[in-house]
Amino acid sequence: MKKILTLCGGFSTEREISIKTGNAVARGIAAAGYESHLMDTAFPSKIYKADKNFSYTPKGKVKNTPEVVLELAEQMVKFRPDKVFIGLHGGEGENGQIQALLELLQIPFVGSGAETSAMCMDKNISKIIAKSERVPTAKWEFIDPKDYTRSALKKLLKPYGYPVVVKALGQGSSVGVSILHSEADLERTVKMMKDVKDKYIIEQYIKGRELSIPVIKGHAFHSIELIPHEGFYDYEHKYTDGVTTHVCPADLTEKQVKALNNYAEKIYKAIECKDYARIDFILSETDGKLYFLEINNLPGMTELSLVPESAKASGISFPELMDLLLND
Repeated sequence: MKKILTLCGGFSTEREISIKTGNAVARGIAAAGYESHLMDTAFPSKIYKADKNFSYTPKGKVKNTPEVVLELAEQMVKFRPDKVFIGLHGGEGENGQIQALLELLQIPFVGSGAETSAMCMDKNISKIIAKSERVPTAKWEFIDPKDYTRSALKKLLKPYGYPVVVKALGQGSSVGVSILHSEADLERTVKMMKDVKDKYIIEQYIKGRELSIPVIKGHAFHSIELIPHEGFYDYEHKYTDGVTTHVCPADLTEKQVKALNNYAEKIYKAIECKDYARIDFILSETDGKLYFLEINNLPGMTELSLVPESAKASGISFPELMDLLLND
């Protein structure tokens, strides 16, 4: 029986959600018939044996120190899993750091490699790649860190008009995203840029239908339309039950489905993703075109997450999805 280690928790702003993903994945792997274990990378001294009813609750204060990282590496070498499932989100999970460590330790893992992960996490780079593949993407530009002030931002946003989007390059789950509807939102946005330490882009706001599509093993699965009951599909809407309506499969024409699948698979291939990813688009209500927004190389696997929902629509249960991802 293969020994699988799920990594979760970590040090990013998405630690709480990562633990939910880790628990769901560890249970699903056990239900799929594997020897399932879980480690919180912020507390690597303890590795938990998981079954289909498993639930990990973290205790203690998180300290991101070189000693913790060293212990993490030592524990994984000592434990030597047959494969690792990375359930981390944001920060060191999605930016390629944990992937680079696993590659260095020669431990196989589910998902894209370090270089691809870093490119997916950087919204500027992923949009450049999408554009090179002739996939439509909303107009955008990089904001120099010296312009993280109200007056400079106001000047930069002028050519775009309102509404307009300011978005962090390296955050997930819509952390570090602000939709500005008028100058009144500048103060709030500048505060966000100072609070969420990252680099930022300005992105053209496109009003339309929000679509998310998983690509698993290179093949596009059913897309999902996300309809927030108010506002936009932000952190709260992603992880709070009942505040967003999911339509899966999305109600699209045959032509739209074909275009969406083609765009998603092209981006997945161009950026050299492996195993799975989730790609977000907007279907403009103005010109009827699909526009690429971003790619998530480690999408959530909680009970409310989109990849399991899409797989379920294709008749694939959560344990079956785990089995599919764990096998080459």
